[in-house]
Amino acid sequence: MVLVKEYRIPMPISVEEYRIAQLYMVSKVSKEHSGHGEGVQVIENRPYTDEGLGNSGQYTHKHLRIGSRLPGWIKSIAPASALIIEEKAWNAYPYCKTVYSCPFLGERFSITIETRYEGDSGTQENAFHLPADQRAACPVDVVDIAYDPLDPSKYKEEEDPTLFVSQKTGRGKLKEDWIQTEKPIMCCYKLCTAEFRYWGLQTRAEAFIHKAALRDIFQMGHRQVFCWLDEWFGLTMEDVRKIEQETQKELDEMAQEPDGAGPSH
Repeated sequence: MVLVKEYRIPMPISVEEYRIAQLYMVSKVSKEHSGHGEGVQVIENRPYTDEGLGNSGQYTHKHLRIGSRLPGWIKSIAPASALIIEEKAWNAYPYCKTVYSCPFLGERFSITIETRYEGDSGTQENAFHLPADQRAACPVDVVDIAYDPLDPSKYKEEEDPTLFVSQKTGRGKLKEDWIQTEKPIMCCYKLCTAEFRYWGLQTRAEAFIHKAALRDIFQMGHRQVFCWLDEWFGLTMEDVRKIEQETQKELDEMAQEPDGAGPSH
């Protein structure tokens, strides 16, 4: 089973601002989601040149332990302790390629996400320059960070774009027509290719991958990017790299704790 789907995520910030915002959000979420035997371990974080992609940027390699957040039918394939997800990302902003794999499942599972960050509201019909037949076969899902339905268990008032008002920029609260009226505006175009080959579980896998593993994460993460605006606004790339180094040190310390408070491998 190979699934291809394009997500478009408009954001009420500029392409230049998003570069800082995304890196800040990833570092903060990595710390918040680590502990009690789960979380993120940064294996490598370095500049790269080419590596077969024809560009240069920042390469990161991470291990993600997310066993308790997986549904029972996945846990039936393997114990949660064995389900370490590998994330490899080549960030050549405003383009990024991210590949997720699971060593335990080998070639039976992978997710590849290509992302382009553009200064529009999601109006490009073929941002990835796909051939006409592939473009026609690829569904498009526009994610509205403010008004799309949200799992009530994940709702936080302080992370609600319809309520948040930035003290530093005056942006917010987002109205229902914000995608058409808000300035600045940009869009994250994400072309997602997911492969899951495990007999009898393809249908469940399709629903899980494109709901919980992709759309829900895109929606939640980008709500946070906007509502944490006053935390990252004004930071420089040097500031963000320092935050990343501090985060990596904290995550490494968690990984060494003997009581299993963090990932260890």
